[in-house]
Amino acid sequence: MDISMNEMDNLTLEFFMNKSQYQGLIKKHDIFNDKNFNKEKKFYKKRILDLTKKLFRNEVDDSQLKNNFNGYIKSCCNYLKFIDKSDLMQENYSDSENEPTPLDGLDEVGYNNCDYLIVNKPETKQITMDNFINKKEKKTNIILPEKKNFNLKSQELKTKGLPKKKNINNKYEDKKKT
Repeated sequence: MDISMNEMDNLTLEFFMNKSQYQGLIKKHDIFNDKNFNKEKKFYKKRILDLTKKLFRNEVDDSQLKNNFNGYIKSCCNYLKFIDKSDLMQENYSDSENEPTPLDGLDEVGYNNCDYLIVNKPETKQITMDNFINKKEKKTNIILPEKKNFNLKSQELKTKGLPKKKNINNKYEDKKKT
């Protein structure tokens, strides 16, 4: 069977072939592609990096390549924003202590008490003087969660995680030391 199938053949196999056999075929197809892909990636590495630099400088005229590159850049930006936001949120929680909350207010329900919980018994009201007196209870202040605003455009996050080059004095390394 030819591994390079067109779209119609893929749909036909997907819907009419046994699921386990189809998954095996896809895995075999992916294994063949991975070996070739890794060889090609290693072979074209320098040219790909050069092409990436040219795409950043807008020196390439291929519109399809530009669109794919812009999609890749957008995915990278979203990933880095997610990492930065999660790091900033973790910094807020690292200050708080991780103490377990007491569970004293919870009552344990045993197996002996289960029937009582299921059966609806009519409640009889006891009439006392306390029922006629209106008591006002103080409302407790509820602390609502705040929406945190993070500055994801700060200079500190622009160079976060980048290693310092050995032969170049980077300006961002000097700012971190002070």
